Amino acid sequence: MDRAVRATRVSVLGMGLMGSAVAKAFIDAGHDVAVWNRTPAKCVPLAESGARTVWSPSEAVAWGDVTVAVLSDYRAVEEVVASMAPGCAAAGTVFVNLTTGDADAAVAMEKTFASTPMAYLDGAVLSFPKDVGGTADILLSGPEAAWHAHTDVLAAMGSGTVHTGAAIHEANVIDTAATGGFLCVALGAFYEASAYASHHGVPADRLAVHALRWLDLLRTEILDGAQQIESGSYETDQAAVDTYEAAMAMITDTIRAIGQPAHISAGFLANLRAAQAAGLGDRSLAATHEVLRRAT
Repeated sequence: MDRAVRATRVSVLGMGLMGSAVAKAFIDAGHDVAVWNRTPAKCVPLAESGARTVWSPSEAVAWGDVTVAVLSDYRAVEEVVASMAPGCAAAGTVFVNLTTGDADAAVAMEKTFASTPMAYLDGAVLSFPKDVGGTADILLSGPEAAWHAHTDVLAAMGSGTVHTGAAIHEANVIDTAATGGFLCVALGAFYEASAYASHHGVPADRLAVHALRWLDLLRTEILDGAQQIESGSYETDQAAVDTYEAAMAMITDTIRAIGQPAHISAGFLANLRAAQAAGLGDRSLAATHEVLRRAT
């Protein structure tokens, strides 16, 4: 990293697990880092690693070329912005919000920053704190000029730091969909499966070996499904919605027979039956997208 990048001042607001990891990543990358937290004691470990402690959001924003917020929710970010002294932020500086939220919150926050001289980037962290500074996937959305001006600095947070596009809500939408709607549900499905297997004396580690064998197929199916959704063509000569529905009806009943609620299996089955009701039973599994999309 060259001297110009090392000289960049980065302020980090919020010293929870993720905020502390973000601050440490900037320190390790050679940046000048300031940290702020409502409870100043939480800044001590970062101060011992070389960060300076600042005592207000105004001071943090005034000091940093880049300010990164990792707070509890968007209301906390709004409170921080409301507390900032008029004129404390310089033109050309950028505020990066990595607080977990939703699309509407991102749009509202962009409007809030429109009255300040700061550029606003909204983001999402799709990784654990331990991955920050290494392989973390961090999504940022908003003005391309702000992203390009600070790409090298922001890359310190993780090798997967990317700009998704100019639409301010995009990072949050991807986070909700990919992390919440996909990853968390997939993990929940494994634990639903492991509970069923355990009831029959099959240990979780043995189940995991076989579950992992589906990953390559899952990767292919996701890419194929995305292409079908984009094309609007759901013809298949493999497993259709009707095939999945018959299998999932049996599987859901089997799991429920031992007293488990089978929430995730039952939810998937409900989506399949909605697709059948819409006349899509002979189409590919990706056709369930159409039914769910229409429901909104």
